[in-house]
Amino acid sequence: MGVRSIDLNADLAEECGDDEAMYRYISSASICCGRHAGSPNAMKKAVAAAVRHNVVIGAHVGYEDRANFGRSDVKMEYNELRKLTFNQIHDLLDVVNKANTRVQYVKPHGALYHRIGSDSEQAKAVVDAIAEIDSTLHILVPETGIIKSAAAGVGLTVAHEFFADRVYLPVGTLVPRTVVNSVLNDSEKISERVLHWLATGEIAANDGTQISVNAQSICLHGDTPDAVASAASIYQKCKSAGYGIKSWLSS
Repeated sequence: MGVRSIDLNADLAEECGDDEAMYRYISSASICCGRHAGSPNAMKKAVAAAVRHNVVIGAHVGYEDRANFGRSDVKMEYNELRKLTFNQIHDLLDVVNKANTRVQYVKPHGALYHRIGSDSEQAKAVVDAIAEIDSTLHILVPETGIIKSAAAGVGLTVAHEFFADRVYLPVGTLVPRTVVNSVLNDSEKISERVLHWLATGEIAANDGTQISVNAQSICLHGDTPDAVASAASIYQKCKSAGYGIKSWLSS
């Protein structure tokens, strides 16, 4: 792809992994805003760690559905979802402002992340809430026409990510988590897959075909088995191959 640096982002403050160990390998932290998981204390710890490690902070917003970790669709009207999104970002902003730092992007979580890629009303609710708070915030989202159009309508800059540990369908979307082996756990294979994508912009889909994936960031899930080992392997192999680890938001 011709890139010489790449952002590594992780979903953190969900209170289900070794967050502290992840920070040394990432350049962006998507900090859970306490609705699909996590807590106010987890947010405070995550923000403090991000500051210590000079990591860019993003707001990780999701459905208020702890029973399903925010990974099941929730039927919500426009105003309800807009308010939920708005409140979550403000919850994190309260913590960030006290730490004298800032939020630079918003990343929807789980089912909401995928839903806004195909549901224009929910996409509009999320982007409108973000734009009302700060239109300079970037939004890390799936690459679909619906979400890109919604974001453009309110002047938000979109960024996309490559999921290092998730299997893709030939159409470029993720294989659902309900499907066996949809999440990869072998850190060596995951990191080699990342290097192949960095070099070519392509990955092998679940049927073996090569598909193009456009992204400015690589997502490292913090809640999967061996998450830290995978993050370390990806970080080290990228560095050894000459790639810098740097947020797309860094100057």
